[in-house]
Amino acid sequence: MVYATLVLISAWSIGSVCSDLGTAAYVIGAVDGVMSPIALPIITFILSAFIALATGTSWGTMAIVTPIVVPLAVNMGTPLPIAISAVLTGAVMGDHCSPISDTTVMSSTFAGSDHIDHVRTQLPYAVTVALIAAVCYVLAGFGLPVILDLVIGAGILYGTLMVLSNMSAKSQGITFPLPAWNAKTTKKEN
Repeated sequence: MVYATLVLISAWSIGSVCSDLGTAAYVIGAVDGVMSPIALPIITFILSAFIALATGTSWGTMAIVTPIVVPLAVNMGTPLPIAISAVLTGAVMGDHCSPISDTTVMSSTFAGSDHIDHVRTQLPYAVTVALIAAVCYVLAGFGLPVILDLVIGAGILYGTLMVLSNMSAKSQGITFPLPAWNAKTTKKEN
């Protein structure tokens, strides 16, 4: 807990310094007329994921990025729930994949697995969901209602899981529907 507490204190300190330096106002001025409100959610998601991956802390990333993105979203007219969720989900995704994250280190330690093997096994799952989230953030940037965006994201996730499951089953020689299941159902019908 000492490490996590130190990371949070450091992140709050960096957040205070960014606030005192007027980082949000600087960023707003720098991107004014250059970046579209459509691009803000996906760029925020990617940057938050990268910062969390590099630093190993989702909380620290949230403390640093949120005070910059919220005024930027207000200035650009991007809906706040979308901008804030891009920060939160990007930070959690990057933290989840980071080999220096305290939660990743603790997970592999308590599971008794090799740390790098643990990180490698998490990456395909996290990247798959991150790509689907990225598609949803692009749709949200174009103004798609949040509930419709969530339904589309859930549908893409379900479809992706079905395709990957079938690919995995075929590589193992398993076909669907399972022959044993068909035999049981035909016996019940007769």
